[in-house]
Amino acid sequence: MKAWAALCVMVALVQTFAACAAEDPVFDVKALTSTPLNAKVTKPSEKDGIVTEEVMFHSHMDGDKSVDIFAFFSYPKGGKNLPAFVWNQGGLGQASTYWTEFGAKRGYATLCIDFPMPGYRSTGGYNIVSGVVLTDDPRKAPIYHGAVALLKAVSYLETRPEVDKNRIGMAGSSWGGFYTTLMAGVDPRLKAAACFFGCGALQMGNTWWDAGGRGASTDAAYRERWRTTLDPALRLPNRDIPIAWFTGTNDTFYWMPALMGSYDAARGPKHISLLPNWNHGLTPTLDEQVFTWLDAHLKGAPAFDTISPLKIAMLQDGQHKDWKATWTFDGPRPVKSAELILSAGDAGNWVGRFWLTRPADIKEKTCSATLIGCPMPYYVSGTVIDEQGFRYSTPLVRVDPKELGMPETNVLPDYDGCSPWGGFEKDQVFYLVAQAFMNPAVSNDAKEGQQSAVLKAGANRMHPLLFTAGVPHRFTCWMKADKPADVALQLNGNFDGQQKNEDKTFNVGAAWTQVSMDYTPPKALSAGLSAIVTVPKDVTVLVDCVSFRPLPAAK
Repeated sequence: MKAWAALCVMVALVQTFAACAAEDPVFDVKALTSTPLNAKVTKPSEKDGIVTEEVMFHSHMDGDKSVDIFAFFSYPKGGKNLPAFVWNQGGLGQASTYWTEFGAKRGYATLCIDFPMPGYRSTGGYNIVSGVVLTDDPRKAPIYHGAVALLKAVSYLETRPEVDKNRIGMAGSSWGGFYTTLMAGVDPRLKAAACFFGCGALQMGNTWWDAGGRGASTDAAYRERWRTTLDPALRLPNRDIPIAWFTGTNDTFYWMPALMGSYDAARGPKHISLLPNWNHGLTPTLDEQVFTWLDAHLKGAPAFDTISPLKIAMLQDGQHKDWKATWTFDGPRPVKSAELILSAGDAGNWVGRFWLTRPADIKEKTCSATLIGCPMPYYVSGTVIDEQGFRYSTPLVRVDPKELGMPETNVLPDYDGCSPWGGFEKDQVFYLVAQAFMNPAVSNDAKEGQQSAVLKAGANRMHPLLFTAGVPHRFTCWMKADKPADVALQLNGNFDGQQKNEDKTFNVGAAWTQVSMDYTPPKALSAGLSAIVTVPKDVTVLVDCVSFRPLPAAK
């Protein structure tokens, strides 16, 4: 009897959990998807075997207001029962045919909506991208109305003969990645999700709430209400949907703790690709990896490799001790290399911190890298890279050298916080342009390498300068001018909304001249640092070999 009673209790608990999982605190999916679509197609066109249609369908009623959605829909001519995905624009920009035609050329039926925002072809007029806002009633928040529109977007795809309704996915960039993460948890009809940036767990930190440091308006109670209502990660433990995130480690909007919280929450197959020292942009190879994830889950393409969480262990050989990070991988895609990325400093400064890359050894399917001594805690992640250049990354692990018993040191590992761009070589200019940092004119008159940057009269901003918070650094660069001139250099920093600037003036002539300035970035939750070079009127300056390095014996 006791055993039977215990079994009954267990069954009741399981049923209670299932009921709770089914009762969404905000979205009544069954009711929202049962209303008529009233869909219509206008302006169909065909180009190079791709059909593109302008479509309208009904989303929902907001009181007496009808919210109706405009979208582009593209598919290969004659296609039937195709895999499909909804593309969510970066910044929730107005729908365009670029991504729908891109998807159609890959063999998908693809839909991209105008979100119901002011001035768009959809109706509603909700200012969704004004910020991450939670109203007293979550159903009155602008974000809610965008999510309902996406529910009906999937409903629309289900009505089309071109679409296999059992193979519908979603992908998006930035705000589009936010919504992709959200809908992966909300909509049980989705079979795969792929996010360029964008995630949930935003209560753990994000630029909208925390760019000026933690404020009273988003206190612990507010963050908990957000977490339990509109946060995109909330529902992921209730879904088996395959979901992947592809991002730079230094993303301005979606910080690493939020990404890790989203990854941890996901119950189904999951993947992350971390690109060290990149912000809100990706390389073409990672762009391709985003859609290859959809191919693997919607078209039967080879599965992604899987990777184990990173482990830290001490190995001893006689008197010699080594601290190793190890991780394993498996899968059908051949691996060509592995690396460990490492960033000194405790939690915070997620946008401005530098990530050092160290090669890892591969033995059979196990990767290992030796940890370094450091005067402070640091974060590490392991990555394997396959033959296509696709990245498979582990979640971050915090390492405290003191807790591990590593030998004490007061010196940081050397690095150059301008190394991704400071030589202005072709790949470094691509890094700058791909993330909209700057698009410098270049000269083949270089101090080192093939190129330098050309600075015209006025203020010229160069960034990012990546760093370890609280540690003295030295900025250096080489300059030459077409005529002797006094050139002003400012190191311009913003730390939790507070400015910290250092200024110097240097006389620059026709020969390459090295200039330098010391600067200590203060500790902050949100931080960014630039170099601003002000060139006098009628003068042109070349700059090369820009670097920002921690000073020796920095504590």
